[in-house]
Amino acid sequence: MPDSRAFTHIAFDLDHTLTFYPMSTAGVVAATFDHLGLSLNSTGTAEDLASRYDALWVALERGAQSADGLRHAVWRQLLAERGFAADGLAERVAVEYGVTRRANGVRLFDGVRQLLSDLRAAGYGLGLLTNGLSDAQWEKIHSLHMEPLFDAVVVAGDVGLFKPDPRAFVALLGRLSAAPSRTLFVGDSYEMDVVGAHAAGLAVAWICPEGTPLPGDVVPRFAFPSVLGLREVTL
Repeated sequence: MPDSRAFTHIAFDLDHTLTFYPMSTAGVVAATFDHLGLSLNSTGTAEDLASRYDALWVALERGAQSADGLRHAVWRQLLAERGFAADGLAERVAVEYGVTRRANGVRLFDGVRQLLSDLRAAGYGLGLLTNGLSDAQWEKIHSLHMEPLFDAVVVAGDVGLFKPDPRAFVALLGRLSAAPSRTLFVGDSYEMDVVGAHAAGLAVAWICPEGTPLPGDVVPRFAFPSVLGLREVTL
């Protein structure tokens, strides 16, 4: 029996594993400022703002109630760090940023839908475990019609458990009625997916650029530059 058949279930991360934004954070920042007629000269480059935006999003996410509220909080702090007064600018930027992001949407990587269909046809139980706020993540899942592709979906914001907390993975395993030793988790984040899933007793397939050095002591079972590499060991 090939090693892949040791798994009865395969579970996936969502962002940057199955899906991507066609417009980068820096692209959305630049478009937002352009739409509002604002100059980036006094705030830093779009790339600088994007890097700080992404970091603040992760740092403030667990205390937020909604994606829109979090976006406002991020822009208030980001602009305050650059010396801008709380005069409504952050709110204007946050609203326009959200409009621009939604207008450009989120996409599935090529071949993902067929991969999931083929895995299900091969008899694997499929799960999805995604960090993020409930409204933001479900908006993506519904817009891409992904929910029917999985036997169970756990959004961190729904259960109050965020990767890499092993309990988030345990929550998904419970909904799948799956044993950790028979489940493969697939994700792109070493810290959140590889370390978290390993701590919960799952095998891991790490999605990372070829040649990426291992940043820690946990060694994933597999590593692929694309989620489609999963075909090599499961089908």
